[in-house]
Amino acid sequence: MAEMSREEVLARYRHLRAISTHHHTEAMNFFSRPALLEQARHLGLAAGEMLAAESFDELKLAFDLAIHAARPGHTRAVDRYAGAARPRPGSDEALVLAAMREARFSLWRVERRHGVAGLVVRDLLREDEVWLVDEALERSAPEGMVAAMRLCTPETFAMTCGVIVPVDRE
Repeated sequence: MAEMSREEVLARYRHLRAISTHHHTEAMNFFSRPALLEQARHLGLAAGEMLAAESFDELKLAFDLAIHAARPGHTRAVDRYAGAARPRPGSDEALVLAAMREARFSLWRVERRHGVAGLVVRDLLREDEVWLVDEALERSAPEGMVAAMRLCTPETFAMTCGVIVPVDRE
């Protein structure tokens, strides 16, 4: 991919991002309302049996956890969805879904702009660097910014895969 132009990398990213968005939307059919409420309660975003977030952005946290996390002894919604979806082996749909199932949640710091497209980010917990392609973050994230986010790697570059929460000292 490093030999590809910026336009070619972004075209590939946009294609994979559309597939990822589809998979995430479909995976939401594989968790229950009680599972979502449980995640929302852990985040302080539920009152009784009601979701009580101030914004949809706050609710994204609960949806992210409902898709990508599970209680001990239970399967994750993303895994249940993968079992039902069964994309054609070798297809981009299968590639993205496999990457989503292996996604890493961590604290990531923007190190610098990538020479082709996107950013180079450092996993602060595992101490490794990753090429991240995300058009919105590339436009808005300053060097040194730290965010808690989930990344998947369907290509030689990573993509955001769920929630992004900027983190600062306060």
